[in-house]
Amino acid sequence: MDLFRQTTLTAVLLCGAIVAGPAAAEPEERAEQTRLSDHLRRHPTDYAATYRYALISRDLGDHEAAIGALERLLAFDPSLARARKELGLLYARLGAYQTAALHLRAALEAPDLDPAQKAQIEGVLPDVERQTESSRWSARLQTGLRSQSNASFFPTDGLFMVSGVGVLSPAPRRADFNAFERVDIANDTDLDAARSAQLETRFKGYATQQFHLASYNVGVFGLSAGPRFALEENFLPGASVKPYVTGLTSYVGGGNFLNSGGAGVVARLPLAGAALTLEPGVEYRYLGVSIGGPFASLSAISTGSAITASIGTIWRHSDALRLETRAAFTRHSADLRSQSFDEIDAQALARIDFDPPFAALGLKWSIAPYGRIFQLAFGAVDPMVDPWRPRRDVGWAAGVLVEAPVTREIGLSAAFEYARNESNLPNFRTDNLSVWFGPVARF
Repeated sequence: MDLFRQTTLTAVLLCGAIVAGPAAAEPEERAEQTRLSDHLRRHPTDYAATYRYALISRDLGDHEAAIGALERLLAFDPSLARARKELGLLYARLGAYQTAALHLRAALEAPDLDPAQKAQIEGVLPDVERQTESSRWSARLQTGLRSQSNASFFPTDGLFMVSGVGVLSPAPRRADFNAFERVDIANDTDLDAARSAQLETRFKGYATQQFHLASYNVGVFGLSAGPRFALEENFLPGASVKPYVTGLTSYVGGGNFLNSGGAGVVARLPLAGAALTLEPGVEYRYLGVSIGGPFASLSAISTGSAITASIGTIWRHSDALRLETRAAFTRHSADLRSQSFDEIDAQALARIDFDPPFAALGLKWSIAPYGRIFQLAFGAVDPMVDPWRPRRDVGWAAGVLVEAPVTREIGLSAAFEYARNESNLPNFRTDNLSVWFGPVARF
């Protein structure tokens, strides 16, 4: 557990640095914004100062001030391609996609636009234009290779508990490689002209093919759909609520493993000028697990139901830094009483965008360190494992994800992750080091 505590402490310190850094820098940015505002009143055609003022205002979440400064600049010189580009990006961020597309198209047609800015516009314009349609489709497809140090998920020390007696496994844990495929498809369809309601549909699929351990091939496929309703603007601008239905099916080793279906509701509540968004939600699912008989206790779950209450946050410090978190509590009520448990789960991811090594690529690359910690507390003993101790687990994972788009449609993705599960029962003490990479296509 020393490594766990060290990693947790590091994550806390990093998050503290992320939060404290902007808080300390904001007064300086506010002072610089005020100074530039005074300067521009006396020198309204100072292009460099205007761009600086617009970028600082944008980072502070003062989008109206940034837009006003750039609009004044265009009033003096309508041919300024950079001003139109920055305006287009700002309007897109505020959801004014028609206006954003007009400015981005005009900037793209300017003869003096440099190649880096042209590549940036060409990378975002199709997505902005898609947002002007009444039915909007998007898809992300990924394939690649993955290595695992413990692909068989055997206990770390090779010890199993059977009816309270420790037994060494006759087969060692095994590493393996696998191919994988992942698909995410989304559709948003407007239900009225004002876009106060829209139907959101999401499909996710994931499948693997092990090189040696075919019995560990997995496939997971999920679908959810529901209308999102905008709340009264006077209550909280940009707020919405979405009831939905959801379903999932999966297989392990070619045989059906888990089927589930349920419903939930989630809200979206933008705060602090939309820099911070809260997403509280609750969901109920029925779970049908095909593993039965004496092997049921080897599964993490069994047939029953689960209800989850969660709260997610998205904090956009700037265009280059976004922090996402999610905390959840789930009550699993299983037909098999020894498989009923409470789960507490917390996750965090910091996405950092940066310029690619070649300016002509245009699109930002990103690196995203992330972490997860969870705790499981089972409600009863499982006599097949240990007739005296109910299972207690604490698990964690930490990793980093890298996204490197080459064009708007094609890119590369890679990730590194270490996961560990500590348990009072040796059967469930595992660790696994994973590395995966592969091409990504977006449409």
